Formats: sequence, structure tokens, C-alpha cells
Amino acid sequence: MTGPAFGKLLLEGAYVKLKRKNRAETLSGADVYIHVKGYALARVTHLDIEHESLNGLIAGKGGFFTVKGVDGGGVLIILDKHLRVEVRHPLLIKVITPGMTTRTWVGQKQDGIYVGFRREQVRALEELARQVYGIEPA
Repeated sequence: MTGPAFGKLLLEGAYVKLKRKNRAETLSGADVYIHVKGYALARVTHLDIEHESLNGLIAGKGGFFTVKGVDGGGVLIILDKHLRVEVRHPLLIKVITPGMTTRTWVGQKQDGIYVGFRREQVRALEELARQVYGIEPA
């Protein structure tokens, strides 16, 4: 995993679940970060989800997928009909509201995936970085 770095803001207590056709697996030890633009090589603010079980889920570098807000705060990343990644953390309700859907870039990275949200959600992530963590995007 790429792990912590200055400008990668850990969402402590985030819950990550990998859902396949006939089973769901809670990814214990998964880390979820708001990775802020201008820090640790980030060109745009995005959400990093890091766990070795997420390796190879997406062909190539990534693609556009549906991301949906879930009740209680979180996102459901729909990679195909039978493959989904669910991330829950109460702060994420400020990024994407329950029931809201968007098509956005989801990319593969070393030991994980990242979600490159649309402008509206990027602004919300950057506002969280300012208010909760005191980090200003570069």
C-alpha cells in the first residue's frame, strides 16, 4: 500500500466491504484517505481506498463507473453487475448524499483504488480538508 503521507487525510474508522456475486468481504485493515491536491503527487483531490484485496479489480488504469451515496455516509462504487466496493464513513455524507449517483473516474493504484470525483464532490472533499484537518489544497 502507498500508505500515509502529508496531505493524505485518514478517515479513521472507515469501513470497507468488497461485494462479489455470491459473497461480501469486510476488508479489515483497509485505509481510506482524502488525498489533497498538491500533496504526495496528487494532481487533483480524490479519495484513496487502500487494501491489497483491491488489486486487479479494474482493467488497465481505470475507467468511468457509477458511484452512489449510501445511508449514514459513504459511497458504493459499482464496478460491474456483480462487483462493488462499499466505503462507509460519516464525513462522506458531506461529499455525496444518500441515493445520489454520479459517473466518475475510478482508477487502479498499487494495493487499492482511487475515486476521482466530479468538481462538486472534489470541492466538498477540499472543504472537509480545510474544516476538519486544517489542510489547504495547493
